[in-house]
Amino acid sequence: MSDGVRREIEIKASPEEVWESLATEEGRDRWLEDDPEREIHVEVADEPSRLVWWWWRGDEPATRVELLVVAAPAGARVIVVESQPAFPLVALAQAFTLVAV
Repeated sequence: MSDGVRREIEIKASPEEVWESLATEEGRDRWLEDDPEREIHVEVADEPSRLVWWWWRGDEPATRVELLVVAAPAGARVIVVESQPAFPLVALAQAFTLVAV
């Protein structure tokens, strides 16, 4: 496994509201881009604080996503760690594209 990419954000919502947006298909539909080819397999769901899923499109390698939801002064802090079993050069290039925009 690669070490992955770690991101954090504080959201002005309760941890329970954030959990609902992460852990349910209806919640994800409100913020995650529509991609009919994307598959999501939930590995761990420890409500309301930890969610782990694998996602992929078609024949692409699966990516492991771990989301932690903790109470914070603004409401909730979400910590996301995304990793893949092997180092993906395409993802690296895309990361620089995203940073440069």
